[in-house]
Amino acid sequence: MDGAQVKLSRSFLVFVAVIAIATAFLVVIFAVPLLMPSSPSNTVRVGYLTADLHHLAYFVAKNKTVGSGQSFFEKYGVNVTDAVPGGYASGGVEMDAFLAGEVDIGFLGAPPAIIKHINGGVNTTVLAQVNDIGSALIVKPSINTPLDLKGKTLAVPSRSSIQYFLLLYYLEQNSISISEISIIEVAPNLMKLKMLAPEPIDGFIAWEPFPTDAVISGVGKILATSSDIWPRHLDCVIVADKTFLAQYPAVVVNFLKAHIEATDWINSAKLNAGSSNYELLVNVGVDFTQRNSTVVQEALSRIEYKYSVDLAFLSTFTTYTDKLIQYKIVTTANLQARGYSDIYNFAERYVDESYLDQARSG
Repeated sequence: MDGAQVKLSRSFLVFVAVIAIATAFLVVIFAVPLLMPSSPSNTVRVGYLTADLHHLAYFVAKNKTVGSGQSFFEKYGVNVTDAVPGGYASGGVEMDAFLAGEVDIGFLGAPPAIIKHINGGVNTTVLAQVNDIGSALIVKPSINTPLDLKGKTLAVPSRSSIQYFLLLYYLEQNSISISEISIIEVAPNLMKLKMLAPEPIDGFIAWEPFPTDAVISGVGKILATSSDIWPRHLDCVIVADKTFLAQYPAVVVNFLKAHIEATDWINSAKLNAGSSNYELLVNVGVDFTQRNSTVVQEALSRIEYKYSVDLAFLSTFTTYTDKLIQYKIVTTANLQARGYSDIYNFAERYVDESYLDQARSG
């Protein structure tokens, strides 16, 4: 083989090697999307409860008019989609959806988040607050005192809901055993109709705007608000799937930035009832809950919107857990089986405010 042939052979081999490397590179480039999760990293599947006015911040953060043409989520580069159209019937159902891998971030009551994590091992963590107070116990006009509840039938969203928890606490305060009352589970959007059914219930406890709707409709009256039962109680929280959190921490921080801005906007609008922002707030609430503006305005006055995780939050969270153990809804054995030494260790580790801190400082 002469020198020219050697040079040609070497050149050919180099050419073949370059083509092979380029081909391998292109295969990797085009294969990577196929290996990624089905949901893009900046798309968040969001869970919330059906027509729960506590979760209004999510719908405010999605609204382009609120953000002057760009939603708060868009402002921070986060795409959101409802995990299920219309929301979940209760926090327990939503936590089951977390377990099934159908939700990335969700709005729901603190008790179901605690119960399903401890009892069911749902791999979630609490990131922020959504609201405090904002539920009520509605009864027939003939019921005037807590003792009148004995022998009656009351509806709750579920036995893992914060409303059921508050009802247990209310009965305890009034020395009434849960065995003296019949409890059934009813979706809140059907509770008012259930009070008018041929075999009606005697009352229900639910999140706003369903209590206000029942009162304004003349179906029932308030026996006790959740503030009466437990002043300034913690209610709903933002919960995240820990796998999603580990994969996309920046997305979660930006989600919380939008939540903070939406919450601040809501509170500002509520302080200025005659403003165009307040009118827009009510309209967003009407669209979300499918209740009229009179119901929404009255219901809004009974809810406090928050996002902070502070000492008051953690104190109430710990007390909730202690009460759930007392009511035998969760057990100390299950708590310890999840790796928590006690209720204080649980509150310290299950609530992770570090992402909220980043959102507030960024």
